[in-house]
Amino acid sequence: MADRPLGHSTVVTSLDASPVVEFHYSSRRHRIAKLLAVLGAAALVAVYAALSDEPWWQVLLRFGMIGVAVALTTTWQLRRQPRLPLRLTDEALELTGPHGSKLRIDWANLASAQVRGRLEPRLVVTPLDPQQTRPPMRPGQWSTPGRGPYELVARLAWMTPGPDVLRRELARRLPTT
Repeated sequence: MADRPLGHSTVVTSLDASPVVEFHYSSRRHRIAKLLAVLGAAALVAVYAALSDEPWWQVLLRFGMIGVAVALTTTWQLRRQPRLPLRLTDEALELTGPHGSKLRIDWANLASAQVRGRLEPRLVVTPLDPQQTRPPMRPGQWSTPGRGPYELVARLAWMTPGPDVLRRELARRLPTT
């Protein structure tokens, strides 16, 4: 014990302990993203108003209404999708669904699980047998229009730890074929 530097401690873990990685919503990342979006939009409105010789408030009214319509449409479309927190255990991937419900998919039951997108990352999961998930999935229960009836898409925006950690953990945990 005397060989250890002051302030360092020894951590003993059992070999059969199941490491769990939890990905959750980061309000700090969300606030930073909103601030950057507002600053960027203000700069674009100012440049457009200067180039078009229009008052800035007319430009803001025109494009602000479009922004509100897009935000409302996106919110409406995403209401049935899985959301954070997302947990990865040695046995399964656990998603939080609409209204706080939980879905657990064993790693052996995953046809695919991929993180797609850089600016707006999302996890796309497809189970091999939807009836083997806990609870069993119904067709279209969590899927969005235009996707397969059992394809789950979870938005990962403002997630901590980031999408690169999720990519690494999925590569480590998914069964290789």
